[in-house]
Amino acid sequence: MKNKTFVIPGILFIALGIGGFVHPRILMPGKQDDLQVGGQRMIVETRRVVEIPAFLSGFLVLAGGGLIFISGREKPSGVSNNIRTIKK
Repeated sequence: MKNKTFVIPGILFIALGIGGFVHPRILMPGKQDDLQVGGQRMIVETRRVVEIPAFLSGFLVLAGGGLIFISGREKPSGVSNNIRTIKK
């Protein structure tokens, strides 16, 4: 019987990794300040740019592939989830 518990997190990791390769820079919302200089009003807007490293994106893709690979493998027929004690 195959164990499918890690398929969805694996797909999610792969999607996040590919997204990191496609859009390595993410613009975060900033703040707006109104300045009065002389007789003129100026609006200053600051934005934060978050950059995702390429090695992190690659790691997410590999980790997602590993999770999907592990979930596709079958358990050996002799392995049981029950813990048995051996008496001497």
